[in-house]
Amino acid sequence: MTLIELEHISPTVNFAVRQTAEAGENWGIRVIPDCQILNVISGQAELYMDKRVYTIRDGECIYYGPECQTYLSVSEKTEFFSIHFDWQNPSPKPVHPGHGIQFTSNWPPIGAPNNPMLVSGPSDKLLMPTLFDVPGLEPIWTRMVKEYKGEQPGYALALRALMMQAITHIFRQLQHRNSNSHTKGRIDSAIQAIQGQPGRNWLVTELAALCGYHPIHFSKLFKEELGLTPKHFMIKERIKWAKQALLLGEKMESISLRLGFRSIHYFSHQFKEVTGLTPSQYRMQGWKKE
Repeated sequence: MTLIELEHISPTVNFAVRQTAEAGENWGIRVIPDCQILNVISGQAELYMDKRVYTIRDGECIYYGPECQTYLSVSEKTEFFSIHFDWQNPSPKPVHPGHGIQFTSNWPPIGAPNNPMLVSGPSDKLLMPTLFDVPGLEPIWTRMVKEYKGEQPGYALALRALMMQAITHIFRQLQHRNSNSHTKGRIDSAIQAIQGQPGRNWLVTELAALCGYHPIHFSKLFKEELGLTPKHFMIKERIKWAKQALLLGEKMESISLRLGFRSIHYFSHQFKEVTGLTPSQYRMQGWKKE
């Protein structure tokens, strides 16, 4: 097993893209030369690896490296981020993985993954999972894609910094979630309330009361559990609904009012913070894809 010391990592981002694949699209049976994280934004993808099928749904990520053959496909129209990277590389300059991909025709894909053990300090350890769900990655990926495409001066170092931020965020969220599993379920009532009424301007005191906690303790538990404050979780849920409404043609004024945003300007600002696009850009992009 490979050990990755977080305090000494020097990752290189080789490829970063946000794209959409149509139902039935696949990338063949292959072995990649580096590591990949695929984060599904909407839709559903499947990865066949080591005699198992991993289903990746909205908000979930799949990780795999160069050690085994994989078969990745989408069962419905799917939007996702695809990040190729090396854990350690002296140079931050991207090396496109396309030239090093090896394709094969045998079925099923063979070879077992060798996920690394992430280590921080003398005692904090986490086996990098194959399938995981960590909130808060989309803004990092969005900035990474922008840097990768723009190739502005210093972009390679900026990509390295963003990848270090993403890895640290993943480690903290999963390691903390594992070590504090006893908190699971304690904020379910608040989550269900927000998801059931995303347009309501929930107060922390109201949400805390639903779970039987003091607001300060509730806010701490909520952040530990989801990696987001109640306010940011509420905004993220609203943006999910807003995406659907935009593609269905609903007017932005109506969406803003229905989902509890205090103004169209504030709605547009929050939408871009979460998705990297303005509502108008997202609507046009969706219509063009359709």
